[in-house]
Amino acid sequence: MKRVPVGPSFRAERVHAAIVDQIAACVARGVRVVHYSVQHDHLHLLVEAQDKKEVARRLQLLFSRIAFAVNRVARRHGSLFRDRHHRRELTSPTETRNVLVYLFFNTRKHAIEHARATNATFELDTMTSAAWFDGWHPIARPPPAAFARARGARASPPTAPPQTWLAAEGWLRGGGPIGFHELPSVPRQLRA
Repeated sequence: MKRVPVGPSFRAERVHAAIVDQIAACVARGVRVVHYSVQHDHLHLLVEAQDKKEVARRLQLLFSRIAFAVNRVARRHGSLFRDRHHRRELTSPTETRNVLVYLFFNTRKHAIEHARATNATFELDTMTSAAWFDGWHPIARPPPAAFARARGARASPPTAPPQTWLAAEGWLRGGGPIGFHELPSVPRQLRA
């Protein structure tokens, strides 16, 4: 979901905290947000639902709560999101695994695309649900200290545990556990 051009950066600490608090509150109310990635001007969510109507209804609740909370923190009024959300149904293990890699390492993708990669680009992104993900490759997982740093003061995950086969374990058939060194797809013209 993309924000309006003049909105606050979603990666500002207080704004990010407000977004994650609303994700956690909606999860407590039954919205099945399994993973998330907060970017400067947009959000990526992996959400489970029984049908398209249910997902639309639940995301409308989530986005209205996020807009209210972010506007309060940023001391602004008016629309926060530019348009309706765009959703894609995941149907295969490979597609689901690729989405997980994209969610956890989206900042790497943007940094590489814009030639802004730094050492920080290759740390665990604190603005994603990666700190609560349990499908890391045993040999290529983030350093233990990275989990504590990324979780901050939040003891329990703000997300829902996956219930569908694809999100819970099926994605493993699409390439196995995720390595901390992985990158999302980068446009062909930027590949070496």
